[in-house]
Amino acid sequence: MLGQTRYKKEREIRDKKDIKKLVLYTVLFSLLVIALTLKRCLGPAYKNSVYYPTEKQTGDSSFKWATMVRDYSAHAKCRMSCRHITDDEVQDILKRGNININKSELNEVDCQRKFAIDGYSKDNQHIRVVASPCGNKLTIVTCIDLDKKWPCECGELNKKTQDEY
Repeated sequence: MLGQTRYKKEREIRDKKDIKKLVLYTVLFSLLVIALTLKRCLGPAYKNSVYYPTEKQTGDSSFKWATMVRDYSAHAKCRMSCRHITDDEVQDILKRGNININKSELNEVDCQRKFAIDGYSKDNQHIRVVASPCGNKLTIVTCIDLDKKWPCECGELNKKTQDEY
C-alpha cells in the first residue's frame, strides 16, 4: 500500500511537470507563429517602401525635383546616351517617379545625399535616375535602364556600377 501511494504522488508530480512543459512549448510555438506571421506581413511592405520627400519651408526648393536646375555628370550623359534615355524622360521620372529607399544614400550630409528615383518613361522603359540635390541644383549622377542591360563604353569614372544602385 505504501508503495502505491508513493507511486501515485510521484505520478502526480510527473504529470504536473509534463503539463508545465506542454504549456511552455505551446506558448513558445504560438510566439514563433506570431513572429513569422508578422515578419511575412510586414517584411515586404518595408522592403518595397516608397519615400516621398516632404516639401520644405516656403522658398526652399530642396525637394522640388522637376523644377531644380539640373546638372548632368559626364557619367550620366554617357549612360543616358548608350541607354537611349532623354532629358525629357529624366524630367518625367523626377516628376512622377518614386524614391527607392533601399538604393538611396539618405544618411549622408546634405550635398552628398543620393536619391534613387524609379519610374517608367512614356515609352514604358523602366528607369532609375540617381540624383544628388545641393541647394537649388540637382546633379544627375547616373541613369539606369532596370529591364535591359545596354553595352556601354563609359569607363568607370569612379562611380558605382549598375548593380550597386
